[in-house]
Amino acid sequence: MRRASLALLVCAMVVTACCPPVLAFDPPGAAAATVDFQARFDSAWGLVAERYWDLEGLAVDWDEVGARYRARLAEIDDEDSLYTMLEEMYAEIGDNHSVYVPPYRVAEIRAAYGDLPCVAVFDSSATVPLRSAALLARAQVPAGVDVQSSGPVEYGFTTSGSLHIGYLRLADLASDGTARGLRSAVERLDAAGAEALVLDLRGNPGGRLVTMMQAAGVFTSGFLWRAVMSWTFPLPYPAIGETLSDLPLVVLIDGGVNSAAEGLAGALQANGRAFLVGETTAGNVEAVLPFCLRDGSQAWIATGVLAPLLGPTWEGRGVEPDLVTAPQEAFARAVEHLESTAVNGSDQP
Repeated sequence: MRRASLALLVCAMVVTACCPPVLAFDPPGAAAATVDFQARFDSAWGLVAERYWDLEGLAVDWDEVGARYRARLAEIDDEDSLYTMLEEMYAEIGDNHSVYVPPYRVAEIRAAYGDLPCVAVFDSSATVPLRSAALLARAQVPAGVDVQSSGPVEYGFTTSGSLHIGYLRLADLASDGTARGLRSAVERLDAAGAEALVLDLRGNPGGRLVTMMQAAGVFTSGFLWRAVMSWTFPLPYPAIGETLSDLPLVVLIDGGVNSAAEGLAGALQANGRAFLVGETTAGNVEAVLPFCLRDGSQAWIATGVLAPLLGPTWEGRGVEPDLVTAPQEAFARAVEHLESTAVNGSDQP
């Protein structure tokens, strides 16, 4: 009997040694992954807490948002789920600019807006305001202007009396070759005898900061803007490139003009270089800086707002035209203004 009991005990020990019972424990590496997800979350949340230009102005309490999403980390078991959660968290900022960009979307944004990692830009393909059919309809090339293309830039001529007026249309400030196309178009219009210019920005959603600076450089020079930030001194930005034209200039604007396009119109007006005709712009000039994270993702955060070199920001109030008119009538009013200044012998008001 004792031998039988001993044999059973030995068998039980062998079975237990060969086939241990299933225990509830995390596999090796799970704890490390949890810690890594926590670190990534803290980094993404902390960038907004430290760098966002106006936390108090948000419609949400960012501390509360952090606590709520941090509690969900226990449910996250893979990178895709983490990225989705971080995208959702950034969406709560609700400023139409700040966005979390997973690694697989970084290439997409670079393809659309150039290879500019961790450089201040305006908007991204995920946040550029969509232009409605109404805005697109009223931002069409004016009747009577036969346009050609210089890259993404449309340009052409119209004549009013004896005045030869060059027309330029910038659909956005994001397309590759925009600054180069604008410079080439102005050169061609000047060579063809243009005596004044109309720059049509109606419906322009904005784009790259550097393109804004290059476009302004076609018409003027010097420091034109500053980025107002809560965490550092204001950063000044200049027009870039050799000035090509000093011809009288009218800029057409409307409520569909956003971000860098607002900065372009507002700077030309504040500098005394252009007369603005149309509607007040959107007032959406938050400066977005992409922060590159170690896992290849990026956090695009509104770190400041664009303003003229002197004076208040356009954020929340927009760029106001010198002559208020319906967008569909803006080109005709611009031509009338140019005729008037030509008769009076004045380039600008």
